[in-house]
Amino acid sequence: MLQQACLLCKIVGAVAIIGALNWGLVGVFHFNLVEYVLGEGSMASRVVYGLVGLSGIALLTSYFIVCPACKK
Repeated sequence: MLQQACLLCKIVGAVAIIGALNWGLVGVFHFNLVEYVLGEGSMASRVVYGLVGLSGIALLTSYFIVCPACKK
């Protein structure tokens, strides 16, 4: 699905996947990889969470609006 997408769509998809995997780790193992790597409550972890949230919003809008760059 993302193999033929534009660079922006690939980045958005990758960030959303990383966020989903992190939430899977939190749900199953009670282990937050983002906070482990970047520090609990650090500005870097907040930026990562913000990017994951924006990626989720972008993916949600892709159900209603076609990407102007890759037309997918």
